[in-house]
Amino acid sequence: MRTETRFWASNAAAFFLAVLTGCGGGGDAPPPQTPPDLSGVWAGSWHGSDPSLGFVSGTWETEITQGSSSASGPAELFGDIDCMDGRMQTNPTAQNAVTGTVVRPPHCPWAINWMLTAINVGDGTASGSWNNTLTSGSGTLSGVRIARLGGPRIRFVHPSGGKPGTIVTIVGERLGDLSTTDGLAFNLTPQSILMSADAMRIVTRVPSGVSSGPVKVSTKGGVTRSPHRFSTEVISPPIVLGRTTATGVAPAAVAVSPDGRKFYIADRGNRDIRIVRASTLIDMRTPVAVAGVPRSIVASPDGKRIYVASTGVGVLIMDAANAVGIDTIVLASINDGGRDNPQGLAISPDGSLLLVSEGAGGGNVKLYRVADKSELRSFGFAPDIAPLGVAFSPDGARVFIAAANLNGATPGSLLVFDAATGASIDSETVGVLPTALAVSPDGNLVFVTNKDSGTVSVYDTLTGNIAMTVPVGNAPTGAAISPDGARVYVANRGSNNVSIFEAFTGAAVAGSPIAVGSAPLAVAINPMGTSAYVSNVMGSPLVVEIGGMRTLTVARAGSGIGTVRSNIPGIDCGTQCQAQYPVGTSVTLTAIPASNSFFSGWTGAGCGSVVTLNSNLDCRATFTSNAPPPSQSSPPSGGGCFIATAAYGSTMAGEVVTLRRFRDDHLMKSEAGRAFVQWYYRNSPAVAEYIRERDWLRAVVRGALWPIVAVVKLMAP
Repeated sequence: MRTETRFWASNAAAFFLAVLTGCGGGGDAPPPQTPPDLSGVWAGSWHGSDPSLGFVSGTWETEITQGSSSASGPAELFGDIDCMDGRMQTNPTAQNAVTGTVVRPPHCPWAINWMLTAINVGDGTASGSWNNTLTSGSGTLSGVRIARLGGPRIRFVHPSGGKPGTIVTIVGERLGDLSTTDGLAFNLTPQSILMSADAMRIVTRVPSGVSSGPVKVSTKGGVTRSPHRFSTEVISPPIVLGRTTATGVAPAAVAVSPDGRKFYIADRGNRDIRIVRASTLIDMRTPVAVAGVPRSIVASPDGKRIYVASTGVGVLIMDAANAVGIDTIVLASINDGGRDNPQGLAISPDGSLLLVSEGAGGGNVKLYRVADKSELRSFGFAPDIAPLGVAFSPDGARVFIAAANLNGATPGSLLVFDAATGASIDSETVGVLPTALAVSPDGNLVFVTNKDSGTVSVYDTLTGNIAMTVPVGNAPTGAAISPDGARVYVANRGSNNVSIFEAFTGAAVAGSPIAVGSAPLAVAINPMGTSAYVSNVMGSPLVVEIGGMRTLTVARAGSGIGTVRSNIPGIDCGTQCQAQYPVGTSVTLTAIPASNSFFSGWTGAGCGSVVTLNSNLDCRATFTSNAPPPSQSSPPSGGGCFIATAAYGSTMAGEVVTLRRFRDDHLMKSEAGRAFVQWYYRNSPAVAEYIRERDWLRAVVRGALWPIVAVVKLMAP
C-alpha cells in the first residue's frame, strides 16, 4: 500500500506541480555555472502590488561589491514606500541562482526578497521579481548597470528635465578629468561648454537638439550614466482645474519630490507634515506631528530628505519617504510675526547648502552646510526689514532674498548675494511686502510676488534691472515657474485664485486667473510640468491640482527583458515608467523585447497597445526569456517556483519549500521532468504575474495545491 501511494503521488504530483508551480530546475541537473559578475552600480525601476497600498512603483539603486560566494552593498528605494535606505545581499548559499534580500531598518515593514530571472551581462541589463514577506506585496524589477566600482558615478541630475538652455547640475563622484571627445553628453548629444566642473559636480546647460535620455559622463577613469533619464519633454501645467482634496487644516507650504511621485504639505493648522501621492491626491501614510508651527518646506534634489522651517524650533530634517525626524537645526528665532512665508527655505541645486529665512523684522537669512549643519554665513537686516522668501540661482552661485519693509506701504527690495563669499551683488526696489521668489530654469529671470501691491516684479539677471512689473490678483503670496520656463503661476491669497502669465512678456494666459479655493498660499509644480499643486490655507478644498492630468504607470513582468515606449513622450520604461497625460488622451505603447526575450502580452484593466486615460491606469508588459539567464540554467532550491510563490506570497512559505523539494527529488530525476521544468521556466512568469494581482485566484491556486502538498509530504523519507 505504501508503494502504491508513492507511485500515485509521484505521478499525480508531477503533473499538478508542472501545471501549477512551474518550478525551475534543480536536483541532479548540470552543475551550477559561475555566478554572473554583478559588481558595479545598478539602477532601475520596480513595480507591484501591496495589500495595504494597492499598486506600488518606484525606482531603485544599489552599489554591488561581489565576492567569491556572495555580493552585497547599500541599496536605495524610491517611490511608494515607507523608507528608502537598506542593504542588498545575495543568498550566499545559492549565489548562482542570483537571489537575495534587501535588508531594511528595523522600523520599516519592507523585508524584500528578490530574484533575477533574466540577465544580459554584456549589456549590463537585468530583470526579475520581488516579494515582501511582511506585507505579502510582490512584483517585478528591472535595471541597468550605470557605473563600475572605482570609476566615475552620477548620483543625480537636477533638475530632472528641461528645455535647451536650462542650467543643470550633475552630482556624483570622480567626475573630473573629463574625456576631451565626449566627456559630457545628454542622450548621446555632446555638451562641451561647462559653467563649472570638479570631481563632485558639473554645472552646464542643456544643449540644443537634444532628446530625452540618460546623461553620460566619460572620464579617463571610466564611464557613468545617470540613474534616470533626463527629460526634454517638460511642459507648463494646462490651465484646467484638476482634482481636489480636503487634506489637512491649514496647509502653509507645499513642495514636490524630484521624481514627481509625491508632494509634501506643511500644515500649520494641524502642526504636521503630510505626504500625498500625486497620482491619487491621497495621503500615503498617517501625517507626522512636528514641534512648533511649520511655515516653509523644501525637498532635497536627491529625493532623500525634506526640510521644514518651524516657528520657534528651527529647521526639521526629515526622511523624504516617511517624514520621520532625522535631525534639527536649532534656530528659535524663526518667527514670521504672522506674515505668510511659504518659501522661506531654499536648497542649492547640488543639495549641499540650505538657506533659511528667519522671517522676523531685524531677522537674518542663514546659510548652512547640510552635511554637518554648520552655519557658513548670515545675512543681517535692520529692525524694520523682514527677510521672507529666499532662492538660489540654478547654478547655485547666487542667493536671492525678498526683503520686506515693515513701515506701512514702503516698497521692499530684492537682494542678490554671492553664495560663495556672501558679497552683495545687487539691490533692486520692488513692490510692497515682497514675499516669494521663483527663478527661471535658465537663470535669466527672477520673479518676486509683492503681496501688498498685487504685482510681480521681474528681475533680469543679465542686465541687473527690474525688467517689468506684472499685475496679478490680490495679495499674491506663493509663486512657481514651469520647468519649460514658459509660464509663471502665482497664488493670490486675497482673490482666491491663481494668476498665470507668460514669463517673457508678462501677458496673462487665456483662462487666467483660475479659481482654486479659499486663501491660496503656496504653489508647487511637478518636475515634468504636468501638474501644479496649490494649498489653500483656509476652507475646503485645501489642496487643488491644476492640470487635470491622469497617471499612466507601466510595469515590466515576466522572466525576460524588454523596453516599453510611448508615442507621446513620457514613458520610456527602462527608467521612466510613470507619466501624466491630460484626461482622455490616447497613448500608443510599444513593447520592445531584448535579445533572447519575446513580448508575451499586456495585463491590467484598460491596458493594451493603445490606452485611453480617462482614469489612472496601471499596465504590465510581460517579457519572457527564451532561455534561462546566466547561472540559472539550473536554479537550486532557492528559486524558480514562480506560480507557487505568487500563490503563497513568499519563496520561504512552507508549501513552496515542500514543492521545491519534490521538484529536486523527483521531477529533475528524469529527462521528461527536466523538459517540463525548462518549458515552464520560460512560460510560467506571465501566469504567475496574472495570479499575483488577484487575491481570489491566489486562493484558488492554493486550494488546488493543498492536496498535492499533503501527498508530497507523505512521500518524504
